[in-house]
Order: sequence, then C-alpha cells, then structure tokens
Amino acid sequence: MMRAAIVTVLLVYAMSAALAGAHWLPQATWAPRAPRAAIATWQAATLSIVASVLAAGVILAVPCLPCSLTPAAFHTCLMAMWAQHWMPEGILTTGFGALLVVTVLGRIAWCLGAALAGAHRRRVRHDEVLTVIARPGPDGVQVIDDDQPAVYCLPGRRRIVLTTGALRCLKGRQLEAVVAHERAHLAGRHHLLVAFAGALQHAFPVVPFFALAATQVGDLVEVAADDVATRRENRLTLAGALLAVAAAGAPAGALGAGGTAAAERIRRLIEPPGRPSRGQWALTSLTLATVSMLSVGAPAVALLTILHCP
Repeated sequence: MMRAAIVTVLLVYAMSAALAGAHWLPQATWAPRAPRAAIATWQAATLSIVASVLAAGVILAVPCLPCSLTPAAFHTCLMAMWAQHWMPEGILTTGFGALLVVTVLGRIAWCLGAALAGAHRRRVRHDEVLTVIARPGPDGVQVIDDDQPAVYCLPGRRRIVLTTGALRCLKGRQLEAVVAHERAHLAGRHHLLVAFAGALQHAFPVVPFFALAATQVGDLVEVAADDVATRRENRLTLAGALLAVAAAGAPAGALGAGGTAAAERIRRLIEPPGRPSRGQWALTSLTLATVSMLSVGAPAVALLTILHCP
C-alpha cells in the first residue's frame, strides 16, 4: 500500500506541476527582471516533472533492492522480487513500470541526441561555407556579403557572423553591443538550454508545458544575453542595434540577435523593468528552491522506497 501511495503522489505531482506550470509560469511578472532565475525555474520544473514520472516507474518495476548484505536481508528481498514478478498483478505492475521508464528515457535520449547531432551537422556545413565566403571583420567577427542586416553566432564553432547589410546599419558602438550579445550566448552555452527544452517538446508533444518551456527558454536566453551586453554598452545603444537587425532570423543551429521577440526586448531596454521587490525575490527564490528540491527529491524517494523490502 505504501508503494502504491508513493507512486500515486509522484504521478499526481507530475500532472499537477505540468498543468499549473503551463498556466502560472508564463504569467510570472518577475521573469523579465530576472531572466536567468526564470530559465533555471523552467529547467528545474521540467526536471522535477520528468524525475517524478521516472521515479514512479522505477518503484513499480523494482520491488526492492537489498539494503544489507546479510544472508537474511538478501533472502527477504529475493523472495519479494520473486513474488512480484511471478504473480499476475506483479507481472503487470513490473511491466508497466519498466515500460514507463524505458519509454520516457528512450524518448528523451532519442530526441535530444537527434537534436544535438542535427544541429552539429548544420553548424559544420555552415562553418565550411563560411570558410569559403566569409572574410575577417572588426572585433574578430566574420563578415559575409548580404544586404539584409543580420547578426548571429555559431555555438560549438565559436564564430560570430555579420552581414554587410548589418555593418551598414549599425552605427557607433551598436556593433560592439550586438557582438557582446552574441558572445554572451557563446559564453553561457545557451544553445544547450534551447536544445534540451526543444528535445522535450518533440519527445512529448501532447504535454503543453514542454512546448511552453521551449518557447519561454528560447526567449529568455535572448533577454539574458541582452543583460550581459548592457554591462558593457548603453541600453539604448543595444536597443538601436536590435532595431536595425530585428527583422533578421538566424540559420538553423545558430543564435541570432534579432527574431520574433525583438520588439519586446527593445521595449524592455528602452523602459527597463524596476528592481524586484523583496516579496517578488522571495517568491522567485521559493519557487526555484521548491522545484529544484523536487527534481532531486523524486529519485531519492524512489531509492528509499525500493530499499525498503517488505
């Protein structure tokens, strides 16, 4: 009964967190003020949901593990495992738990591996093209001939690319501002955060939370890179630079300064949000701490449960 109750609690939490997170987290007003904390919250919430489902599957699949090496403890655990595996209800329980774990882990591994491998292939091909058509530009960037203003970086290849159209549009220190933005992407390895969120969206397309997480993380890494760039350049300078390249996208596998969320980012730079109040910081910290503990606590609960041999 205790195992059934723990499994129920873990699965109910996973479903409740997915539903509540999809409703509440996108409306969090503190996210633009603290983009890195918001990214961490989305990631921790995602991990806590996945970990809870996996923990429930492990508890169902593994009746117990020997917590002591004494012959009596080993014999007790062996008998419990034998009883569960050979009773009809035990076979169903074990099979469902194993199927749940293998399916969830397999989908995540397959989609994440495919996403990373595909992005790597695209970056290698793009890098080979740049080797032929690009020329060295100011501040260590690569310049290609294109009238459309665009700025992007190739994570993994550590290249920052500008078009000649961008060079004509960017005035004064705007060039340094967008380059600082792209270097923030490279230093923060933001492509890995985006890849993980996107892989979960593709792995479980029927769960709206993962689709929202992929969108939100993609937008928040841009805001976080803006904040890093404004430590070196004026906010209005960066806003002007983003306005010049706002309509440009980025090649597959790259991260660009423009994009669909550029208008909101420009507004945020012109009218920066105020500093969070103590209450908002407390709520943010409590949310992040809670989902982080749950993402670690679910596997711990599973381990303690299967170490407790009936």
